[in-house]
Amino acid sequence: MAPRLPMPAAPMFPSATGRRSPPHATRFAQAAATLAVSVALASCSSTEPYRAPESNAARNAPFDATASVPGATTAAPPDRWWQLYTDPALDALIREALEQNRDLAVAAARVERARALLGEADAARLPSTEASFGVDYGKHTNDQIVAAARDSGSAATRFGWSPGFTLSWEVDLWGRVRDLVDAAHADADAEQAAADAMRVTVAAETASAYVRACAYAQRIDVEQHSLDIAERVAALTARQQEAGLVAPVELARARAFADDTRAALPALEGEHRAALYELAALMGRTPADIPPAAAQCRTPPTLAQPFPVGDGAALLRRRPDLREAERRIAAAHARAGAAQAALYPSIVLGGSVNILSTTGDPSTLGDRYAAAWGIGPLISWRFPNLAADRAQLRAARADDNGARAAFDAHVLHALQETEQALARYGAAWRERDALDTARADHARAFTLAERAYRAGALDSLGVLDAERGLVGIDAELAQSAQQIALDQVTVFKALGGGWQP
Repeated sequence: MAPRLPMPAAPMFPSATGRRSPPHATRFAQAAATLAVSVALASCSSTEPYRAPESNAARNAPFDATASVPGATTAAPPDRWWQLYTDPALDALIREALEQNRDLAVAAARVERARALLGEADAARLPSTEASFGVDYGKHTNDQIVAAARDSGSAATRFGWSPGFTLSWEVDLWGRVRDLVDAAHADADAEQAAADAMRVTVAAETASAYVRACAYAQRIDVEQHSLDIAERVAALTARQQEAGLVAPVELARARAFADDTRAALPALEGEHRAALYELAALMGRTPADIPPAAAQCRTPPTLAQPFPVGDGAALLRRRPDLREAERRIAAAHARAGAAQAALYPSIVLGGSVNILSTTGDPSTLGDRYAAAWGIGPLISWRFPNLAADRAQLRAARADDNGARAAFDAHVLHALQETEQALARYGAAWRERDALDTARADHARAFTLAERAYRAGALDSLGVLDAERGLVGIDAELAQSAQQIALDQVTVFKALGGGWQP
C-alpha cells in the first residue's frame, strides 16, 4: 500500500465571534441559510389561482323542447337510463359491452398512462439522487504516482475506483414545479373524463344497435304479413280471372304488387344482420358470435315510465365531455403558470460525494484523503435573452384562451344536441299518433273493399289500392316505432348518462 500523504493545513477564517471556523463549516452555514430563504420563498407563485369557468348558457331550466315531448318530466334522469326499459336482455348486453368493449380498453390504457405521467410530475417535488460507481485499469496520476514514476522512469498500471453520490433539489420559488404537477393532475382528470364519455357512447351505441336489430326484425314481420295479404289478393284475383270476371291485366297488377312487397324483404333482412354484427363488435365479440337474446328480439324496447330529462344545470354536471373540457382549461392555465415562472431565476440545491482511489487496492476506498464532497446552490437564469421564454409564455396563454373558448363551444353544442334530440323525439311521437289514426282508417277501407270485391261490387283495382294503403301504413308504423326508440336513446346520450360506475 502506498504511504498516505499528509493532509495540508487548511487556512482559518475569522468568525463573527472572533473565533476561527473551518471553511467547510462556514460554507455549510451559508448553504443552510440559502436553503432556509429558498424554502420561505417557495410558496410564491407567478400566476393567479385557477378559477373554473362558469357558463350562463346552461342555466336555463327546463329545456325549451321539453314541452313537445309526451310524458317528459324535469326529474333527473337515472345514471343507468337503460334500466327504464325494464328489458333484462338490454341490461345484460350493455353490462357486457361496458366490460368488454375494446375502445373502452384503449381509453382505460390512456387513463393509466396519464396517471403514470402524473407520478412522474409528482416526483419532481422530491430531491433527485444519483449513485455511480466506476472502475478502470491503466496509468493514473496523483502526487505519489508522479513521484514514483520519476524514480522508476515509468508509471505503473493499476486499477482505479471512483464511486460517487449526487443529490439535487429544485427550490420551487415561482411555482414552476407546482404548476407542472397541477397540469399533470388536470391532464389525468381530463383523460378520465374522456374515458367516461366513451362509456356514454358505448352504452348508447349498444342500445341503438339492439333497438335496430329488434326494429328490423319487427319490420320484417310486418313486411311478411303484408306479403301474405298481397298473395291472398293475387290468389283471389286469379280465381276471378279464371271465372272470367276480371281481365288478365288485373291479375298481372295483383301479382306485380305481391312481387314488389316480396322484393323489400332482402334489404330489411340485411339491415337486421348488420345491426346484430355491430352489436357483437360493441360487446367485444366476433361478428359470428351474435348474442342470442338480440337475435330473438322481434319488438324494439319502449319506456315503461315517464321520460325524465332534467335541466340545463344538471346537464353540465352529468356530461363527461364538458368535464373534460374544463379540465383541459385547468391544464392549460397551469402550463401558462409554468411558462411564466421560466422567466425568473431557478435555484437548485445540490450535494455530491466522490471517492477516487488509484492505488489498485479497493480497501483504500474509505480513505478520507481520497474523498471529495461539495454542497451548495446552483442559480440559473436565461437572462437577458428571454425571447424564447416569452414566446413560450405567449403560446401557453393562447392555449389557455383556446381551451376556454373550446369549453364555451362544448357547452353550446351540448345544449344544441339535447334540444335537437328532444325536438326530434317529440316530433316522432306526434307522427306515431297520426299514423295510428291513419292505420285504423286504412284497415277499415281494406276490409270494406275486400268484401265489395267478393260481392262483385268493386273491381280489383279498388281492392289493390286499399291493399297498398294498408301495407304502406303498416310499414310506416314499424319504421316509426324504430325511430322513436332510436330517438329515445339519442336523448339519453345527449343527457350524458351511463358513465357512472
